[in-house]
Amino acid sequence: MIRRLKNRMILLVLIGLLLASAGLVSAIHWMNWNSLTKQADAVLDILAENGGRRPSYAFRGGGNTFRNNREIEETPPVKPEGTQPPWIQEKQEGRDRQRTSAQQNAASLSNSYTVTLNADGSVSSWQSDRADLYSDEEMEAFAAAVLQSGKTSGRVDTQFFRLLDADESDCRLLIAVDSRLEIQNVENVLRVTILVALAEDAVLSLAAIWLICRLVKPVDEAMEKQKQFVWDASHELKTPLAVISANAEALAAETGESRPLQYIQSEVRRTDHLIQNLLTLARMEKGTVQAAHQRFDLSRALLEVALPFESTLFEAGKELELDIPDGVTCVGDVDMIKQLAVILLSNAQKYSDDGGKIRLSMETKGERRILKVHNTGPAIPPEAQARIFDRFYRVDSSHNREIEGNGLGLAIAKSIVEAHKGKITVHSAEGEGTAFTVTL
Repeated sequence: MIRRLKNRMILLVLIGLLLASAGLVSAIHWMNWNSLTKQADAVLDILAENGGRRPSYAFRGGGNTFRNNREIEETPPVKPEGTQPPWIQEKQEGRDRQRTSAQQNAASLSNSYTVTLNADGSVSSWQSDRADLYSDEEMEAFAAAVLQSGKTSGRVDTQFFRLLDADESDCRLLIAVDSRLEIQNVENVLRVTILVALAEDAVLSLAAIWLICRLVKPVDEAMEKQKQFVWDASHELKTPLAVISANAEALAAETGESRPLQYIQSEVRRTDHLIQNLLTLARMEKGTVQAAHQRFDLSRALLEVALPFESTLFEAGKELELDIPDGVTCVGDVDMIKQLAVILLSNAQKYSDDGGKIRLSMETKGERRILKVHNTGPAIPPEAQARIFDRFYRVDSSHNREIEGNGLGLAIAKSIVEAHKGKITVHSAEGEGTAFTVTL
């Protein structure tokens, strides 16, 4: 149990670290990508305001390459003198300088080009400040991809584009920003952050595993001491019980049977049964008892256990119904499976109502074997069903002697099922009775 708890804690920590790292990496990547798209949109805005060309102050030396285009000379507007006070002109010039600086920064971020499209969608001409990076075939393929997308703005591969209507003509302008270098940088940052996050997760995971082991170690040691105490105490109690039983039998032979002697012998048998169950649990928890895991005839094993119960149940006025198909085999320990069936049938016999019915059934689903023991009678309260497999737990809180038992049978049954890598569940409801289902 402690080992399962430790493994569950480690698994939760690892999942938490992975989710946190994935969220952090995703946030960083989203911010980088959002910044990239905003920069591309800023460049496209400037190109759109200038008819598809960069402003003259943004060109980085050399002439632009124009194909079937005429150069447009830009003449700065002449401001009339004396129309505004000097302090207003200085303030306006300051705003112009700020706007010009922002445009220059945005316009010089990426390579850009403008494609002029005919009415039929063919390329009429194209221009770029880095014409040496592109070819006519690439421009035609890019224009075809944009037109096929049916969008007026967006992204094709690494190219952000915007489709504009040209003035006084049937042609259209396709302006684009080539952000391949920026996208490559974003991808490089993503790879680096993933590697850093994985390395951080590895370090934190090792630290968490070490810390969890340190925290669980005292509990594990206490559990081991408890198991060892149960083991030692059970062995030590066997000898005095044997002596008491032998002396009680000798006394009964000399003086004859009496009620006090019957009480002594009954209590000796009950305590001996408790000790045997404690030893069985201790052996299974210590790992000294291992399931054989051999293929055996499961149908025959269940019948060998169930048939002796028929006479006992008949005398108690109860009915046993069997639904066990022939020839079903299973891989496991035949003695443990028989003990499991005895525990479940005994439990059903004790808690079924007067004149009730007990049903033992088995079915196969692929490689799985499903055993079910159902009995009529009062339902187990929902709060008790969660603890029904705990050691020493009994539904009758008073632990009266009307129903024999020590609360260890179902705990042993669960240990047997877990030793076979199976699962045991309970379902109980008013009017339906109680059913224990074992999946092997």
